[in-house]
Amino acid sequence: MNEVGIKKQWLMAIIIFSFIWVPISIATDRTLRCQNRLVSIGDDKSEVLEKCGDPYDVRRWEENHNIYISQIYDYQKDRYQAPKSIKGPILMERWTYNFGPNKFIRYLDFENGKLIRIETGDKVSD
Repeated sequence: MNEVGIKKQWLMAIIIFSFIWVPISIATDRTLRCQNRLVSIGDDKSEVLEKCGDPYDVRRWEENHNIYISQIYDYQKDRYQAPKSIKGPILMERWTYNFGPNKFIRYLDFENGKLIRIETGDKVSD
């Protein structure tokens, strides 16, 4: 096979991999399973607390004091939208869940009490 054919095969493999892998990775970070219950982007803090229990660690801070900001990303729908103005301060929280040995650390970010992001951290060793 010539060099151009090999490059085309690699390019096709990369494209196919990105169509398969990217949606899977996005989907896994839109929900979190706590015991037999699902937590999803857009849930309130009280819903998450009820389903997952108390977090291992909580960090709180405020952003954008006394100014209007233009929010253009809708975390719940995972897409950009027409800008809407929000008056600060925005109350941010990051909850850390440690579900035990051989499980991944999970980080839940809240904006004004709504879950906006779920991230997976490192695996906890024994």
